[in-house]
Amino acid sequence: MAIDALQPMYQDSQFTTESLVRGIDFTNILTPTGDSLSGTPTVTASVLYGADTSPQNILSGSPLISSGKTQVLQRISGGVGGTTYLLTMTCSTAQGNTLTAQVFFEIKSTI
Repeated sequence: MAIDALQPMYQDSQFTTESLVRGIDFTNILTPTGDSLSGTPTVTASVLYGADTSPQNILSGSPLISSGKTQVLQRISGGVGGTTYLLTMTCSTAQGNTLTAQVFFEIKSTI
């Protein structure tokens, strides 16, 4: 999903038992200037709604830049059912810019 606005984007929910890679596609910002992502991205997790006191625990491993150098990717696993999380992804670019975008999604418990 490419960024169209500087506001958090909704992504589909996942279950507490799943381990999925989530990402933000910065193509729309990078393409007009021929820029690309570089360096080491950072990802933070926080709670929008719910009661998880350790939201950073949903981050599994380190964030990565996609092979096309347009996306920041982060594996998400676990979490507290019924909680909506906000991921903030920040990355530098080859032209010296720093980009930040956010996504939010719900973690659901299985029945």
